[in-house]
Parts: sequence; structure tokens; C-alpha cells
Amino acid sequence: MDGDAYILDRYRKVFCGVSGEEDAVSPFSLQPCQDGNDALALVRSSLDEGRPFAVAFLGLNPGADPDGLVTVERIRKLDSNINFVIATELKGIGARKVTERIGPADKLLFVQTPPHDIEIRQLAETMGAKWTSERMLRQACTELKGKIVELEYSRQSLTDHKSELEYVNNQLIETNDALSVLARNLENARKESERQVLRKTRTLIIPTLDKLRQDRRLAGYRTDLDLLAMYVENLTSDISDKTRNAEMLSTTESRIASMIRLGLTSEDIADHLSVSVSTVKTHRKNIRRKLKLKNTGKNLRSYLESRLSSD
Repeated sequence: MDGDAYILDRYRKVFCGVSGEEDAVSPFSLQPCQDGNDALALVRSSLDEGRPFAVAFLGLNPGADPDGLVTVERIRKLDSNINFVIATELKGIGARKVTERIGPADKLLFVQTPPHDIEIRQLAETMGAKWTSERMLRQACTELKGKIVELEYSRQSLTDHKSELEYVNNQLIETNDALSVLARNLENARKESERQVLRKTRTLIIPTLDKLRQDRRLAGYRTDLDLLAMYVENLTSDISDKTRNAEMLSTTESRIASMIRLGLTSEDIADHLSVSVSTVKTHRKNIRRKLKLKNTGKNLRSYLESRLSSD
């Protein structure tokens, strides 16, 4: 922006060639203005269109209305990123004061009036490249901030999902524990029910049947009573064997019996229980004796598999 027709003509020649008209390959787009109001209007419209200016060349023009310094201040309020090149005679200008009013300093240069043509073009190229780099950097920062927001959202989502998985896992553990307790309780209840059935059968039903079978007045029903007693014996024989086995064997013997049923040798069992092989063999003899297998020739493992497989 400069009202001096000579200066404006020099700008045209520097940026557009001798003809003063922009060609298709020119890296510059020159927009001359006669005064500060024109410059303000042009900057405002360029910002509205999304095509901000990189560099503004202007003079201070202390006698103009508005003068150059006021114009620069107004432009700076509109666009904080534009670079200024101020052409002045530098006499009594108070460059520091001007910089404080229209800084920052890295976006403001003073040149002696009249500037050389090569100086004008170099300043335009240098400050234009700087403006372009800063714009790309701002865009990259904006994109990076967006990525950071996305990453934070993803991190929070993962944290939420982890918390949900931990909650579900804890629920599954608690459910599994509850089911294990329920299974043990059901098994204990089943065994207790079997014991009660066996006990009542042995103490009530069978004695009553034996009494009825010995009653001469019921001699005509003796066969039926014998069959009934046999049925009761058959129904309770399996329960009887399991209960008797469980009650006869000690805790250690029951544990060793389970290992034998799984196919472990005496040496394996000794290693597992940290005892001697002879101790295991003694337990095996006691188990055979309690199960009435002594001198029968029956294989202990086969017997345990057949009699205790569902226990």
C-alpha cells in the first residue's frame, strides 16, 4: 500500500514484469492499494475468501488519513500472521516504538526508501516462504492436536473396555466359585441322601420285610416277600458299596485309591505325596483288606474303576 504512483509502478515491474500484468507462472499476486482504507477492505475480503496475504509492503505516510501506522495496527488486528515490509526514510521513525505497536518483530521489517528492486523481490520471496512454512506448521499442529484428541478418546475407550472386561471377569470368577460351592453342596447332599436311604432301608424296611417273611400267617406271601427283599437289596447294593467304601477308607487311603484308579504307579504316588514307596505299598495292602480283596486275585485298579467311577 503506497499512494506514491512511482513506488506502485516499481512494485508492478518487480512482481509482474515490464508489462505490469501478472503472467500465468508468476509466484506472486500483486494487489496495489491507494490508501489505508482500501488496504483494510482488501485484507478483510481476502480473509473472508480464505486467501490471506503473506506480505504487505507499505509506507508510514504520516500525512495520510489514516496514516500508515494506524493502518498497520488495524490490519494486524484482522490478521495476526501477515508480514509487513515498511518502506521509510528511517529518520526519527522510532523503529522500536513502531515494533511495540505492530509487532511481533519477526513479522516486521524496515527498508530504506526507495528500496532497490532486487531488495523488494528478495524480501517478498523470503517472507513469503516464511509465511508459507508457518502456515503449514500451524496446519500440522492443528492436525496433530486432532490426532491427540482421537488418541486420547481411543485410550479412554480402551480403559473403559478394560474396566468392563475386568468387571465381567470378576463376575465370571464369582459365578464359577458359586457354582463350585453349589456343586459341592449338591454332591454332599446327594451322598447324604444316599446314606439316609441306605440307613432307613437297613434299619426299617429290610427288618420289617424279614419280620413279615418269618410270620407263619403270611406263609402264602413268602415268595412275594422274598422277591421284594431281593429288589430292595439290589436297589441299595450300589449305594451300599459306595457308602461302605467311603466310610471304611481313611482320608489318605481314599486319596491313594483315587490315584490308583487314575493309573499312577506306587512310585508315582510316592513322589507325589513325598513318602516312601514302601509306605504306599502298605496303604495299598490296607485298601485291599478293607475292600475285602485280599487273596482274591482281583486287580485293585480295575475294581476301583468299576466300583468308584461315579463316586
